[in-house]
Amino acid sequence: MKRELPPALIQKQEQMRQQTIEKVLRAMEDLKAEGCRINIKNLMVYSGLSRSVFAKPHVRNLIQGHLAAKEQKTTPKRRVVRKNQQEEIAVYISKIDRLSEENEQLKKECELLRGRLFLLMNKMDR
Repeated sequence: MKRELPPALIQKQEQMRQQTIEKVLRAMEDLKAEGCRINIKNLMVYSGLSRSVFAKPHVRNLIQGHLAAKEQKTTPKRRVVRKNQQEEIAVYISKIDRLSEENEQLKKECELLRGRLFLLMNKMDR
């Protein structure tokens, strides 16, 4: 006594699956174009789909297929840092060093002022 689904319902479900697949593919392309990681959290943001959609078999297979193809295509690459980026990094490192040194000096000054305040408070109490 197995009932069959109406053809209109089957067609509607297939249409919804295709729309979901298109949204996921578009989101994957957008993420790839922006250089972002392709993970479910990012796909949720870009596609507007809920997390439960990504647990459905047709969507899960799509994502796993993409990741498997990506692993086969990619070879380990060294990250290339351009010369101007190296200079920029050096400037930031020197700025961090300078600010760390300034912070230490301010901490010492604050400690001295606390000591003076303590002494003045003790004089007032007498």
